[in-house]
Amino acid sequence: MNKKSFKTELILGNYLTWQLKKHFYRVFVKNDHVSSDTPKLYIMNHSSWWDGLIVFYLNRYLLKEDAYAMMSKDGIENFSFFSKIGAFPVDPDSPKSLIRSLQFADQKLKEKKSVWIFPQGKEEHLEKRPLSFMNGPAYLAEKNQDVEIIPVSAYYTFRHDQRPELFISIGTPVRNENIEKMNRNEKSDFFRRTLEESLNQVKTDVINENIHDYKKFISGFKTSSEWLEVLKRK
Repeated sequence: MNKKSFKTELILGNYLTWQLKKHFYRVFVKNDHVSSDTPKLYIMNHSSWWDGLIVFYLNRYLLKEDAYAMMSKDGIENFSFFSKIGAFPVDPDSPKSLIRSLQFADQKLKEKKSVWIFPQGKEEHLEKRPLSFMNGPAYLAEKNQDVEIIPVSAYYTFRHDQRPELFISIGTPVRNENIEKMNRNEKSDFFRRTLEESLNQVKTDVINENIHDYKKFISGFKTSSEWLEVLKRK
């Protein structure tokens, strides 16, 4: 894996700010996680091409951790810059690739870094239930007893405006002492249900307009309708 590149992170951060403002009307974040010095394993649902970039952006401008993210081998081959911002490849169809990727993630957690995983292993429709869920997070939890497992839900939606909005929930950590008596499959099922409950809660919050706990993270550029209102007033 390539070393992280500060220059690449800086350029991508600036470019991505513009892209997110262009494509999303607003991005909101609810963060229930309190920062600590323990290693962190973030498990996030995967329903959009944007997800890998959102992970980078969240970490750079909100969490500000030394983070690494597991990404598909094809994704990194198609967009090689990901390898310079902390992404490491995995081929879900190759047991050897899975083992190498999990070993790398384990190494980073033992170095007190943060690791992000999309446990579904591939993009799935936002509304699909149950979520597909691989055993990687459970394996890493067993190897790192002090790790915090943090569910992150990304919910893309249209509401009242021309462009879509994104609501992100960074949940309360799960600690190993709460799941130590479970076997690996039971842990995976527990993590899956935890992530599903988080995602379902975000959906319910958005539908019911109960979004007061979500802080505005990004405000997009004006929409066409807003520019027309400006011209109308003039």
